[in-house]
Amino acid sequence: MFRLLLTALVPLFVLYGVACYRSLQRNIRRARESGFKYVVAPVYFQSMPWILQQEALLPILRRLPKALTRSWLPLSLFFRIWDSGYEPFETIGADTFIVASPGGNVLWTCEPEIIMQLSNRHADFTKPVDMLGILNLYGPTITASEGEEHRKYRKIASPSFNETTHRTVWREAIHQAESMLEAWNRDGGLVSDLNLNANRFTLHVLSKALFNKEMPWDTNAVKAHGHELTYAEAIGAAFKYNHTLFMTPRAVLNHSPLQGHKLAKQAYTEFRRYMEEMVDEQKKAADSGGGLEEGNLLENFVNARQRNDALRIPDAAVFGNLFIFILAGHETSANTMSFALSLLACRPDFQEALRADVEARTDDRDPATWNYPQDYTRLMEGHVGALMSETMRLFTVLPFFPTTNERAQILSVGGVKHVVAPKTLFMINTGAVHRNPKHWSMPDPPSSFQPELWLSGNAPLPGLFIPFAEGFRSCMGSRFARVEFCAAIATICKNYTVMPDGGVGQAALRKAEEQVFSGVGFELGLKLKTPILLRFVSRAS
Repeated sequence: MFRLLLTALVPLFVLYGVACYRSLQRNIRRARESGFKYVVAPVYFQSMPWILQQEALLPILRRLPKALTRSWLPLSLFFRIWDSGYEPFETIGADTFIVASPGGNVLWTCEPEIIMQLSNRHADFTKPVDMLGILNLYGPTITASEGEEHRKYRKIASPSFNETTHRTVWREAIHQAESMLEAWNRDGGLVSDLNLNANRFTLHVLSKALFNKEMPWDTNAVKAHGHELTYAEAIGAAFKYNHTLFMTPRAVLNHSPLQGHKLAKQAYTEFRRYMEEMVDEQKKAADSGGGLEEGNLLENFVNARQRNDALRIPDAAVFGNLFIFILAGHETSANTMSFALSLLACRPDFQEALRADVEARTDDRDPATWNYPQDYTRLMEGHVGALMSETMRLFTVLPFFPTTNERAQILSVGGVKHVVAPKTLFMINTGAVHRNPKHWSMPDPPSSFQPELWLSGNAPLPGLFIPFAEGFRSCMGSRFARVEFCAAIATICKNYTVMPDGGVGQAALRKAEEQVFSGVGFELGLKLKTPILLRFVSRAS
């Protein structure tokens, strides 16, 4: 029996090997014809089997001679792209090159000239919807759509991000920051998990601004009728188990006896039910004749079908887009806030300068009296804006932005034209472009925290600083994120000092900064996976 099975399988393996070899040779030829430098890899960056197994295989691969892996491995590790920074490009000797593999070709770039072409020629370079389709957990999304579908979602969502919304964000962020500080102060000022608090903060602000859902900091949330989790717990669990939800077929998840699968299913079900209830409530309001004008995000998605037949979308698309906007406006903003406060704790000199700058630009008024957009504009022109820019330079929201091409496309670099074959995956490496020593000339290495860089008033050239992407697909919530960050950081730093729990001696500060840079991981965005212990001390004390 075994011999019969082996006899049947051997030809299949041989055929598979031949197919892989022929595919690799074809992709090498295409890479060579482009005129860009290229390297050869045994695995394809986008291959799901490789993504699922790479962490287990990494210890073995790292035992191999570096000469065999250094050209392709750093940019083949899906969850570790940020870690390698500019080094892979330095190794190859080019800011744009192709990784050819049996599964396909990936063009990696940190070259501003190419970044702007990929960003602005949206008809030539489209989103890889197959790759991004994993985000369609609750239904179709603006992130994983193209063409008319994408334009429809964007037309529905974009009116939500207006100055009325930003004014709400400003007020709510100040209010939530003050409530958060009071709670920390009552607990002695020691914060062991800044991520948890930052996530709670951004969820509260987002819920008020986009769903008109009040979430007071000091109120103990209760489970809604018929629910096993609170609203906040459901969102937190959905993000905690996101890898399980993304990677596990629904049929397996629904019947699996594994505890992790059961918890992931509970998170998925609970969060979906909360979204369904919010949508049903909004539908009832619309049916009763109210709320059909443009309003918050929830109102705009639910009411679009009644305002304009051309914008009619299925309920699944409403749920899918609500999820993706909660993800984009909650988890990623919280990560930026965690990085910024942790970095501030490591630089007491800049923190003190920031506090003085906040007081000067607001005439030392109480945060409750600050106005949007006047005070926001003044604060972002100073140290608060510098802190946000430097934080997002070092720890950008996403380590890469992917695009692809259906037809062969021409890219020009320094006057030289390169023809790139169809079905190439283009990856804009944000971590590399933000730490490229050719463009970021500093006293210290580009990988170090230097917020003073941004106080000169000189804006980077197009394509050099891209935390929210560029062009047609730039993040429509970037202003939302900036307003929220500005209000929170200015409020916190005006009345409190943040420091590592180990103290402010030089050794303690160096240790804390090393912990920040070594604790970075990639989940739904770059994240401080091992938060440092921080202490927030009231200046009044």
